Amino acid sequence: MTDSMEPVVSGIQKRFRDFSVDVREERVVRYIVKQVGLGRHIDEIMADAYLVEHTSDISRATLLQNPAILKAVEDEIRQQFADYSSLKPPEAEDSEADDNVSD
Repeated sequence: MTDSMEPVVSGIQKRFRDFSVDVREERVVRYIVKQVGLGRHIDEIMADAYLVEHTSDISRATLLQNPAILKAVEDEIRQQFADYSSLKPPEAEDSEADDNVSD
């Protein structure tokens, strides 16, 4: 290969590496979002062998700032609060009504 071709070749190789990193990161983001949707705790997910093998400590920390992951965590929190409030026992409402009647 001639010296004049080296910058072109290295530029092409860099572009392909950039594409592969983006695809890998997108797969990791989808994995995390799916696992959060299944109700797993984010700390457990981030310690999964799949993530540890395919990411560095720094990239996992950066992933936690990804908008898709943040939205998935927020949605899961909202769902847990909704589930919790729907479990409120009916006798609590009756006892409140009884308290108001006895006053």
